[in-house]
Amino acid sequence: MQEVEGSPTTKVADVTTTFQIPSKYHWGAIIDIVLHADEPPMTPIDGVVRLKYLPIFLLVKLDRMRTSQLPGLDACVIPMEPVCKSHRIRYKTSEGSDATRTVKQHQFPMTSAYAFTDYCVQGQTLPYVIVDIAKPPSGGLNLFNLYVALSRSSGRETIRLLRDFEDTLFKSTHAADLLAEDDRLLLLDGETVAWWSRIAVSKAL
Repeated sequence: MQEVEGSPTTKVADVTTTFQIPSKYHWGAIIDIVLHADEPPMTPIDGVVRLKYLPIFLLVKLDRMRTSQLPGLDACVIPMEPVCKSHRIRYKTSEGSDATRTVKQHQFPMTSAYAFTDYCVQGQTLPYVIVDIAKPPSGGLNLFNLYVALSRSSGRETIRLLRDFEDTLFKSTHAADLLAEDDRLLLLDGETVAWWSRIAVSKAL
C-alpha cells in the first residue's frame, strides 16, 4: 500500500493501546515519514522514490486521543511502527509431498481512510487518489466509470491504481443508445439556437 504525507488514513489494528486510542478503527492523517537509517541516498526514477527498507515509523495525527500529549510531538500525534505477523502456508513440492512454511509480513497497520464511488466523486479534484478499476463482484464498468475515476487527480504523480485491471475495459465502446441520444440533443441544440436567432431578427425588424 502506498502512502504519502497528508493522506487520510485509518488505524486497522489494535496495536497502540498504550496511547489509549479507541478500539480497532480510528481516523487520522500522516504528517511525517521517518526513513530507515540504512536507506541509501534517494535517486528518483521518473519522479518516484523507491525505498529499500520500510520506514522506521510514521507520524500520524489522529482526530482525537484520550491520553495526554506525547513529549516532543504535537497534540494527537503518535508514532506508528510497522507490525509483524506470521502466516503458515501449506503447499505441494515439485516432488508432490506436503510442505509447510512460515511467512512473515511486515506492514504498517493502516489503510487509506476515505472511499468514494465514481458517482459521488464526480466533479471533484482530490490531492491524492488511489483508484480501483478492477471488475466488481457484480455488474461491470463502462467507459464513463473509467473516465470519472481516472480523472479525479491533477496529474500522474498523485494517482495510483489499487490493483490490476482487465485490458478489455478500455477496448469497449459506448452504448449505441447513449451515442444516439447525444446526437439527438446536439440536433435539438442547433434547432433551438436557430429558432432564437430568427426571433431576435424578427424583433429587430
